[in-house]
Amino acid sequence: MRRTTALIAAAALVVSTVGTAIGADPGGTPEPTPAPVVEPSPSPAPSPDPAPSVDPSVDPTPAPSADPEPSDPVAPTPTSDPADVAPGDSPDSGAPPAPPTERPLPARSADPAGRWIVVLKPGSDAVTLSARQGRRLGFVADRTFRHALRGYSAAMDRGQVEALRDDPSVALIVPDERIELMGQLTPTGISRVFATKSPVAAIDGKDDRVDADVAIVDTGIAATVTDLNVVGGYNCSTTNRAAWRDVQGHGTHVAGTVGAIDNGFGVVGVAPGVRLWAVKILDDSGQGLLSWYVCGLDWIAAQRDPSDPTRPMFEAVNMSVAKWGDDDRHCGAWNKDVLHAAICRLVSSGVTVVAAAGNDHSSAAARVPAAYNEVITVSALADTDGKPGGLGGPRCYSWGTYDNDDSFADFSNYGSDVDIIAPGKCIWSTVPGGYKYSSGTSMAAPHVTGAAALLKASRPGLTPAEVREALIYLGTMNWKWWTDPDKYHEKVLDVSRIGPRGDFAVSAGPDAVVGVSGDTARFPITVSRTPTSFERIRLSAADLPAGWTATFDATSLYGFASNASTLTVNVPAGADPGRYRLTVAANEHGNVHTATATVVVDDAAPTAQPPVVGAKVGSKLGSATLPTRTDWPAATDPSTAIAGYEVERSVDAGDWTLATATSATVRSLASQHELGHAYQYRVRAQNTLGNWGDWASGATVTGGLIQDRSSAVTYSGTWTRSWATWYSDRTTMWTAAAGARAGTTFSGRGVAIVAPTNVGRGTAGVYVDGLYRATISFRSSTNQGRVVIYSTTFGSLGTHTIEIRATGNGRIDLDAFVILR
Repeated sequence: MRRTTALIAAAALVVSTVGTAIGADPGGTPEPTPAPVVEPSPSPAPSPDPAPSVDPSVDPTPAPSADPEPSDPVAPTPTSDPADVAPGDSPDSGAPPAPPTERPLPARSADPAGRWIVVLKPGSDAVTLSARQGRRLGFVADRTFRHALRGYSAAMDRGQVEALRDDPSVALIVPDERIELMGQLTPTGISRVFATKSPVAAIDGKDDRVDADVAIVDTGIAATVTDLNVVGGYNCSTTNRAAWRDVQGHGTHVAGTVGAIDNGFGVVGVAPGVRLWAVKILDDSGQGLLSWYVCGLDWIAAQRDPSDPTRPMFEAVNMSVAKWGDDDRHCGAWNKDVLHAAICRLVSSGVTVVAAAGNDHSSAAARVPAAYNEVITVSALADTDGKPGGLGGPRCYSWGTYDNDDSFADFSNYGSDVDIIAPGKCIWSTVPGGYKYSSGTSMAAPHVTGAAALLKASRPGLTPAEVREALIYLGTMNWKWWTDPDKYHEKVLDVSRIGPRGDFAVSAGPDAVVGVSGDTARFPITVSRTPTSFERIRLSAADLPAGWTATFDATSLYGFASNASTLTVNVPAGADPGRYRLTVAANEHGNVHTATATVVVDDAAPTAQPPVVGAKVGSKLGSATLPTRTDWPAATDPSTAIAGYEVERSVDAGDWTLATATSATVRSLASQHELGHAYQYRVRAQNTLGNWGDWASGATVTGGLIQDRSSAVTYSGTWTRSWATWYSDRTTMWTAAAGARAGTTFSGRGVAIVAPTNVGRGTAGVYVDGLYRATISFRSSTNQGRVVIYSTTFGSLGTHTIEIRATGNGRIDLDAFVILR
């Protein structure tokens, strides 16, 4: 974690002091001495390129914090030529190569035979209980664990194990296991993951170090390599906790890829100059025990940020080591996996764990920690030129053939557990005494660990899950993904866009206006990011009145171009009129910006006009019914558009019932009235805010007939009576004489003319109150009786006259007058 230079020395001292107390071994406990085992690994390539101009004989300064164990042998200077460490390769067989020539292992090596890990129940004192149980049963615990889990490891026989199973303080006993390296041979991957373009890495030949702490869980780190910023460590492979130096070379190689210093010589890492901590869980032959692994994780979990003890010390942990196993999806609780339990505890504390997928050319689901969902699992890319595009050609030799540039490495594990791919073939990096090429998913994983350090250095608030999310988001498919053996084609690591933590601003859309009847207000939310901002921005709304609710269609925004959401505010009916200012907060790991969304509750209501009822022209008069049409003028509103209308009807002064509901553009209603009954209509309008206006009531209207033979009808000129069943009251008066007239005087609110029509009929003029109103036609393509051929209404009840005058161009009839009173 971030801290000043002054604190580094103090922290190293604390690590040395606390480390001894955490993992103290009972004095004189011998280490197990198994037979040597060498695991097969990807075979080396002929030197892919001339080595960078470095002096492998340079002997850097001693390590800080903890001195290497004096009695440990000094590692020989490794070769930089990968061609001389893989005898027995068969370029035509396609089978895995023979293992390299074995070298004698140290007298004390990793042998799980007869060794057990005891997990104690929560709250137990591991030191006290291990000593008490050991005295009682006759064994001595060689490692105790108090942070990643509570327990210890020891060599025990079956009788001692069975006796411990009955101890009420014991939760679980599992056999110790062997763990191994995930890469053995020959990286230029810094260019391929574009670390040189990352502003946070700032690779420019100047020693500006990345402010983060990374633990390398491996064979140790050679503190004598001046190209590495090694600040301390912890050894779990022997009883000397300070002997975290590296003889085998694997851990030093991994460390160089993570963070070799940008100092103008040697190599440079993905996160140059990052503070490196050697957590030695493998012996000098590259082998180890599960208990050693748990010991290392326990120490890591115990370390806290000196400047903020509530936070872990480490930003990231690299685990290029593995054993056989699987993921029970429950942090080891179901399958008694103590390694899984320890890693889950570490990740939940905020430490990002990166694991190599493995070199079995099979599913990573069979290797742990690669199979665990809590870690970032990395497969290996064969890259030969440090560039995308697949133009580098086949140059790196392994498993009996050469890999093509930008293809899936032939040895790499694969499957749905893999999260990302990174260069893992012919990687050039640091080793004790110099530099060397190596291949394996062990070499791919530290590229991702370095990228995680860049993210955490610039964005300390990211959780391990968010680090994984960011690395996958920033990755690309710019590799030959079709060479991936499975259907899960992971992205290739790309750190070029990891710049300083960006910033952003947030804004809400214009004021939203709703009515007092309740509605939803919607606001477009816009986030404006600076060029390096891609982190997840979480949105929330505050200052809502009681009963109001608010939702976002996207509750968080992620990515450089992710910048828009919509806020929907539900305003309940009955809200008091006024302006309500809501706060929209956008939060990116404590960096909070706000905007105001204003909801205006407007109680302005529209004004409707009274409806008017008239006979419906073109319809047919029934024997006892009158077709009517009710019309009303457009409503008015001072500030808001009209949305629609409701029309209610009362018959003979009865209850009001809904007659129709219409849109704003429909302002009429067709009905059938029973003659002799009284009808009244009323209309109200709603505006687009949802506010309803008052009812506007029309007059009560009763329909009646004046038949053609009524004495109330006066005729002038020549008129003739005609009889037929389809006439109203079975008769009609007709004329063909020009100037012939028929009319009546009446008291009412409206009047209509009813007549038969057919193809031979003529036209007539209509005069109301002595004034010409219209010329009407009695023609139709078919014979029709009792047709309403003219209708008009008046603003109020009054006495009026109506008259028809024949034009002489054909027969016209008068069947009846309809009077609306």
